Amino acid sequence: MPAIKCFDHTTEALFDILRSIKDGKTQLPDFQRPWVWDDEQIRSILASISLSYPVGVVMMLQTGNPDVRFEARPIERYSKSEIRRIQRLG
Repeated sequence: MPAIKCFDHTTEALFDILRSIKDGKTQLPDFQRPWVWDDEQIRSILASISLSYPVGVVMMLQTGNPDVRFEARPIERYSKSEIRRIQRLG
């Protein structure tokens, strides 16, 4: 497998990321551990992101390389009320 040559820094709106998750375009690799945060922790991180507070890094892996040998799985669902709240903040 060829070595990674570069990383890409991309800015994407939270709503666009959530839409991509909902549409199934953004998924998790099968080696990603299950979700462990409770609802309050989820609300807190989404509020921080929507207010442009620094929250760390989200790494995205582009797929399509035939040498990548893992399966993808959908990201767990989030509630419609949470989506509406994010839309109001954005």
